[in-house]
Amino acid sequence: MTHSGDRIHTITTRGQLAALALLLVAIAVLAKWHDGPVFWCGALLGLAGIGGYFTRFDSPRGAAQWLLAAVGFCMVAMFTLQLLIGILS
Repeated sequence: MTHSGDRIHTITTRGQLAALALLLVAIAVLAKWHDGPVFWCGALLGLAGIGGYFTRFDSPRGAAQWLLAAVGFCMVAMFTLQLLIGILS
């Protein structure tokens, strides 16, 4: 009989870091380009990042994950602001 309950608990998961990375790339793209296909690619990257944020940070454990969740929340707000600037300008 095998025992699979012993897992190394890491501070973050790859999915959490990927969601934050997608948001960071989307913010960088939308800050530079406000129209054209590059803008829409940045918007799609950001939407993927938001989806990853809501699925990966649904129940953060520990102070480090709460801190990353707060940083991610600020990144979601910044992405939303950049997206609205691009769409409304």
